[in-house]
Amino acid sequence: MIAFTTSACEPESSALAHSVVKIIQASESRIRVRKAKDQVTFEQGVDLVLGDLLKAYAGDSSQWAYRATGISNFTGEPVGYKTWHRIMPVLQDLGYVDYHVGTNHQNPFDDGYIAGSASRFRATKSLIALAESKGVNLELLNEQYHTALPKSVLRLKSSKHGELQGTVMDFAITPQAQAIIDQVENINEYLAQQTLTGGVFEGYRRGFNLGDEKGFDWNQGGRLYAVGSGYQQLPGDTRAAMLINGEAVVEVDVSASHLSIYVGLMGHDVSDGADLYVVEGIDREVVKAYVTASFGQGKLASTWPNEIDVDIEEVKQTLCKTIPCFKALGESGYDWATFQFLEAEAIIEAMESLQEIDIPAYSVHDSLIVPESGADKARAAIRKAWRSRGWPIALG
Repeated sequence: MIAFTTSACEPESSALAHSVVKIIQASESRIRVRKAKDQVTFEQGVDLVLGDLLKAYAGDSSQWAYRATGISNFTGEPVGYKTWHRIMPVLQDLGYVDYHVGTNHQNPFDDGYIAGSASRFRATKSLIALAESKGVNLELLNEQYHTALPKSVLRLKSSKHGELQGTVMDFAITPQAQAIIDQVENINEYLAQQTLTGGVFEGYRRGFNLGDEKGFDWNQGGRLYAVGSGYQQLPGDTRAAMLINGEAVVEVDVSASHLSIYVGLMGHDVSDGADLYVVEGIDREVVKAYVTASFGQGKLASTWPNEIDVDIEEVKQTLCKTIPCFKALGESGYDWATFQFLEAEAIIEAMESLQEIDIPAYSVHDSLIVPESGADKARAAIRKAWRSRGWPIALG
């Protein structure tokens, strides 16, 4: 992701940024020169954009970097919407950046873009040649560029209105908000001291949702999202090959996390270890899809969000017979945003308890990635967080 957190820290990378600033300015047809403060902002923006483009180009997977380019996506960012549009389109016109427009489509039950939907940007061979001419070495980018932890670790979005997705909202730094900020920054600072090989950790941002709805009290959404090109975006088999401080990793996940929280809240008696997605006569993935769709709507789903060739009424009736409290979902007041918040609170509690005994744990929403030697303690920490809240738990 073009997250505006990577900047030049050596003479070679600084020289590249200076050169690109001059090239962009030479192509402009400005009547007045920029004010001093605007010039500083512009130069910083060029440096930050270059850092992310080069980092993506030299990455292990795609050379494309992505960025949601709607005006609300620049709120509170180091590079503002106007500055972005004075840099990126010019780099495209000059042949330094390839561009692929995004579809602007978001996951309605989550805070992030569905893969492949945000606009994509890629450094061209011309930009790479310019960088190399200034002494930038793609194999030494971590030495020539520094990626800072995010300065803004708390994000609040409004609710979805019709086809319009939630937008980023301003908020007051109340004692409650400050406590969340302090918590995330503490986790970021600890994990930044660890060495994650095979994946990238550039810090978390905690994203809350439905901030414009009545009764919002920092209790909707609230997942930890890895900023930038973080490890969370990697496929499961790639994450499994990572190393933490040189040690192989284990990913400990909660089976049917949101459903386990729901049945616990509703007082449904389920034994620990039970796979709640296992319903007699129905494929597990179909049950999972129905539960996800229902939680997304806050009521029992009557149509499939995707083409699934199974009688949805049969799935509903069988699931409600197996888990009777599920039929009361519409009257419960619970939905995806509630479950994301409660899940995040429990996962963060487990992360912090592991941090206290110096076991680094990286979140993937309903799972934790830990060094192999800390797997048993991670399982115990997650079980404790779930059981203390009265939720049944089965670990994958």
